[in-house]
Amino acid sequence: MRQEDGFARRAGALLRAAANDLKRDDENAERDLGLEHGTFGPHTDGSRPVDWDLVRRAAQVWPLNERDLLPVHDDCPLGVAVTREKESLASSRVLSRAGAPYYEYRDTAMSRIASYRPEWIRMLRTVDDDDADNPLVQWNRGHLLYQFTYFVGPVNYYYRWNGASHCVPMNTGDSVWALPFGPHSFAARSDAEPAYILALTYGGALLGDAQRELAVLGRQTAHELAVPVAGEARDTAALISSFLAARAMPAAELAARTGLSRRRTEELVAGSAAPDAAELVLLADGLGTSVRDLMPPRTGTADGVSVQHAESARSWEVPGEGAAAYRITGLAGDPLHPHTSALQVDVLLGDVQRAAPLSTYQHQYLFVLGDDPVLLRWEFRGERFDETLRPGDSAYVRPGVPIVFAAAEGGRPRVLLLRIAGAVTPEIRHALGTMAPGGIDRYVAEDRLWYSKEGN
Repeated sequence: MRQEDGFARRAGALLRAAANDLKRDDENAERDLGLEHGTFGPHTDGSRPVDWDLVRRAAQVWPLNERDLLPVHDDCPLGVAVTREKESLASSRVLSRAGAPYYEYRDTAMSRIASYRPEWIRMLRTVDDDDADNPLVQWNRGHLLYQFTYFVGPVNYYYRWNGASHCVPMNTGDSVWALPFGPHSFAARSDAEPAYILALTYGGALLGDAQRELAVLGRQTAHELAVPVAGEARDTAALISSFLAARAMPAAELAARTGLSRRRTEELVAGSAAPDAAELVLLADGLGTSVRDLMPPRTGTADGVSVQHAESARSWEVPGEGAAAYRITGLAGDPLHPHTSALQVDVLLGDVQRAAPLSTYQHQYLFVLGDDPVLLRWEFRGERFDETLRPGDSAYVRPGVPIVFAAAEGGRPRVLLLRIAGAVTPEIRHALGTMAPGGIDRYVAEDRLWYSKEGN
């Protein structure tokens, strides 16, 4: 199958990289893993499969987890994966709460490459007030994933934080970004018109290795590692103290390295005062870090959510060749996730040749809103593709793939775009930028023993 192209090669590259890291050449690896002589090389070059039995043995013999040797499936071999509305409709299922139908769910475009879990959800419960404690409303318990929500029609949004319940009436074009594990719910305010949401959940850096590591380290360690982001002096102090502990360095040594007074250093470490810009530079130099490592991120959420109503959302135009191609409206987001972008795109041109390409380092999800179809054009690995997407269709777009929208049959198509960062964080991007020549290619797919047996 085309979507599995390269899977065996990627699995072999992970096995080779693991053996290199553990300083095993082919003969040593074969002895450790109980393989026949001359078979390890074919496993690592992809000509012989890395099956589950080999993965299991490697995880038993070497200090590895099975996950370390499992590559990601590529289910988007053309750069864009489209899900048609009829496919979404085929996934329809109704979930009940308190013994009565509450939501209709439909899957939309997803990919194994990205952490999106996007759902189309129709409200089956109707209320006639904005009371946050309306007994007709059934709450969930909150969930791990961050959630961006786009509203269509008259929908009440309910959320709860620190025991306080809230209700915000929402309408088409309104949006919300919410933190994990906050209980919430939705209900329609009318059954005479469509009332649904696009609930686009994603894990960000919380999923994957970090979650698995903390599951082993335990709840107490997870609480100890949590750093607040309230923007207060104690938040920076927590980071400073963490670096001091990591370096087994007393405050007196930090004072000596920075030239700050002992008393001032102790104030900064205790969080009774916040460092100014010049002091942050001194502290970073003294600790051997970057200044940004001492600056906690900030959040603009109130009670765990950031609400953006359509009437107050900012819009701007993206120029094409001779005319604006799109009108972009910024939707709900938060500084805590600077690499997440939620955008409403109104397509202004019918000529795909004049439309401006949109490209980003982020994973992209798109959903066709409104009543008008849109032409989607993209280029990937030297090929050009065109697809007409109709209302209710959705798609996933790989990072770095330029896409172009144009009105397919006149009108003014409207598209929802949600862009998120993947596992390639800024730290990884900086690391890639510092590698020796040829290092990036080997990092992506290790293809050789780490030394030459023949010598230099």
